[in-house]
Amino acid sequence: IKPSHGNQNKQRLWWTHYHVSSLRLLNFPLNYIFFQIYPVTEYSISNRIALLINIRHFYDLKSNRHGAEYDAQAVLNLLYNLGYAVVYYQDLTAQEIDEALIRFSKHRKLFNTDSVFVVLMSHGDLGTIRGSDLKNFEIDKIYERLNTKNCPALMNKPKVIIIQACRGENTGPPSKNIAKVGKVHIEKDFIGFHSSTPHTYSYRNPEYGSNFFHYICDVILTGCCQDDIEELFKKVMQQFEDFPSEQKQMPTKERDTLTKHFYLFPGKYHCLVCASTGPQIQTYSVKKASQKPVFTC
Repeated sequence: IKPSHGNQNKQRLWWTHYHVSSLRLLNFPLNYIFFQIYPVTEYSISNRIALLINIRHFYDLKSNRHGAEYDAQAVLNLLYNLGYAVVYYQDLTAQEIDEALIRFSKHRKLFNTDSVFVVLMSHGDLGTIRGSDLKNFEIDKIYERLNTKNCPALMNKPKVIIIQACRGENTGPPSKNIAKVGKVHIEKDFIGFHSSTPHTYSYRNPEYGSNFFHYICDVILTGCCQDDIEELFKKVMQQFEDFPSEQKQMPTKERDTLTKHFYLFPGKYHCLVCASTGPQIQTYSVKKASQKPVFTC
């Protein structure tokens, strides 16, 4: 049920009230509130939607990603606590991954959400991830399916892309920037977060999953009431600086076209949300298992 115009105005007043009252205490100018933070309302939070694709089983059984189920559960728990309903797929072929993205780009909740998360887990290489048929799916297509031209419902809304996959075996052309119709940026308000730098492995433990996703869950669930998404990703990267393991990897932010700060729970409201969801939050400690055998991707 869509809200009436009166309810929408109430949402705007709610957002303004909490942000003005909280940020005035910090002597922030009012234009900072309206122009430097992506808007979030109670209604938009209630319509949050995310896409999770986990390729765990492959046509070639030797390629199966044991332990990936723990990563998927960790991400589901994270997104649930952040208020996102999750469209969850497993073991899709390369073609089916593309079809799932197209369906997601037409999801009815996209018009009312304030943001989306898109999370993919599989084997991969530089610029690609593999479907269950071991065929390559180009990562560029994620951005293409969700850009302004193909998904206008997400225009000016943060789109967080998280990918766990190898990007090479060491320790495509970019989209056009301006759309012809309306002179708007065709790719904007994205931030990509990859589990490793180009040409390097990503690691996964078959007994508990990957450090990458467990650190993401720990950092975001701990800091979502204080930090914006870019600062949260930076803190995840810092966890890998001195990680006690011979298998080194460094997550990296890419294709960052966010033009504002994206706070998952901005203003006073986010503190109330975090306090209310606290008992449901499950975090993960991976340092104890850091010396166990690992596999790539």
